[in-house]
Amino acid sequence: MTIELTAEQERMIDLAVHSGAYHDSEEVISTALAMLAEDIEDGAVSEARSAEPRFSLDEVEAELRSIGKLK
Repeated sequence: MTIELTAEQERMIDLAVHSGAYHDSEEVISTALAMLAEDIEDGAVSEARSAEPRFSLDEVEAELRSIGKLK
């Protein structure tokens, strides 16, 4: 399977790897999919999709910087 990512999605994966929390992009994607599977099993996906606000990448970066996970 081939999946094309947006520039923002690629940047988010790169940030996750550079934070030191993940070894590589494969681990980031695997973890994200495992979390999604758990949410689906818990029935939380429909709730999460309808909940607002959703965070922008800039907001996520700011949060990671504030907790020392991103320089």
